[in-house]
Amino acid sequence: MNDRVHHAASSQAPAPRMRRHPGRALLVGLWLGSTTALAAPTEPWFEKGTVLVQTPDGGAYYGVDTQKRIGCEGRLCLWHVVQSLGPCFYGLCTNQQMVLSDLEGRFLGAAQDLDAWAPKTLRFIDAEHVEVVTTSRNEPFSIPADALDSTRVSRQVLKVAPDGSRFIAAPSPTPKWTKPAARRGKAPVVSKPPKSLPVDDALLARARTLCREDLRFNPVDHACRDGTCLLLLSGVEPSPEADTEDASPPAAADLKGPFCGLLVKGEELRSLGFDEEGVEVEVSSTAYALSGPVGARGSMEHMETLSRSRPGYMVFSDTVGAVVDGIRPYPVRSAHSKEAALALAPTAQAYTQVHISWGETGWKDAEDLSFAWRLARVGEMLALHVEVHDDQMVPLGTGTGVHSDHVELTVPRSNASALKLGVLLAAGGKVAARDWTGEANTPLASIQGTWRKRPQGYEVTLTLPLSDLGVAEPRRSFGLSLAVSDADARGKQETLMTHSGSLIFWTEYPPSIDEYRRHGPMD
Repeated sequence: MNDRVHHAASSQAPAPRMRRHPGRALLVGLWLGSTTALAAPTEPWFEKGTVLVQTPDGGAYYGVDTQKRIGCEGRLCLWHVVQSLGPCFYGLCTNQQMVLSDLEGRFLGAAQDLDAWAPKTLRFIDAEHVEVVTTSRNEPFSIPADALDSTRVSRQVLKVAPDGSRFIAAPSPTPKWTKPAARRGKAPVVSKPPKSLPVDDALLARARTLCREDLRFNPVDHACRDGTCLLLLSGVEPSPEADTEDASPPAAADLKGPFCGLLVKGEELRSLGFDEEGVEVEVSSTAYALSGPVGARGSMEHMETLSRSRPGYMVFSDTVGAVVDGIRPYPVRSAHSKEAALALAPTAQAYTQVHISWGETGWKDAEDLSFAWRLARVGEMLALHVEVHDDQMVPLGTGTGVHSDHVELTVPRSNASALKLGVLLAAGGKVAARDWTGEANTPLASIQGTWRKRPQGYEVTLTLPLSDLGVAEPRRSFGLSLAVSDADARGKQETLMTHSGSLIFWTEYPPSIDEYRRHGPMD
């Protein structure tokens, strides 16, 4: 490190004096509980020329402002500065910015507001560009209500003025992944919602016995198909003009809770368990969307969506063509052939610093290493397709193969150990799978596959017997870590980029309400 930079970082000089926002604006912002509502400054809250001094991480959460230097390139240094604003609706509010200084720590004028609620990574790409990668995840339940991982990764690239006076927006393209023809087919056919059938008084009387006893629940909507009905009742007395026999769903504004939802199949009548206080239901022509006070400090969050056009089942996101940034969880689609199954599977992608699990200093950008993959089930086998962007290919040579380009899979076992597989790029376009659990390096001939070069890297297609992954019997879910290793120079492993999470095997997709709730009961 430059001696002058080190001196600035270790100086015991007091932190810069902050210019606070007017008290009235602060009070309004704290009441609303949002950094946006707090009118986060586009201008920094300290003067140009102020010397920034590093402070301990986390100080802002105790009412103290903090400054952290991320790194230096050329004559500029990148800082993350945090202004504490005190308690608010979600906990503790802050304003956060990315700023530039000279090597002595003097603020040069460039400032960029940052999302105070989401984890973020900041770095110099080179002496002229900086990168901000932000991740967000809304997870009130153990399984997201639409079945796909809710992690969102956004990347922003900014050019820096040579004098450090400002940031300038720059293009920040994401990698383009190859899509097989089967995924670019005809648009899905959307069926019309079925016409609701009447529910007789006897059934309604039985339904009321399963609702809360302190209120008299009245029907506001119902939908029936193939011998199964969904009933929606409200604890608010209906108006005299209400027409419960109307086949069209009621307007959302007309629905008042608390609600009682029930599933009817033959003689079986069962509560769906959302008659608690605070639950809201939005009715559309095809679904009941449930929200409840399950977020931070009781904020309303979407919980789950029940199908109105197919009573007894969930409404999930379509996986065909979906691209996700995480795999907590990853829904495993099934079909009778590898091609058909993979065409149904969502694509999981990794292309930023967020997914680097080892060797961060050896990674430059998405062209250096990034990857995307799809996984599906065919009988007792898993089909896996991995596409890797890699600017320097290093296939398998001699030795164990750890220090060549390869794919790694890790599957936790019930005995607290984990199975680790290495998939190597062997000669003739074949893969060589090896068991790397512990110190082993055992060939696994039952894991078959091929690989081929692409203009920007390579791709691998595998079949994996579930039994070889330690899954002797069909399980509803199990953990998975899938990583791509980069070795730009033979004999040296430089970077691992990883997705970690869980695979979920639904009997049907979307699953029944019962199966969904067995997988992910509400917290």
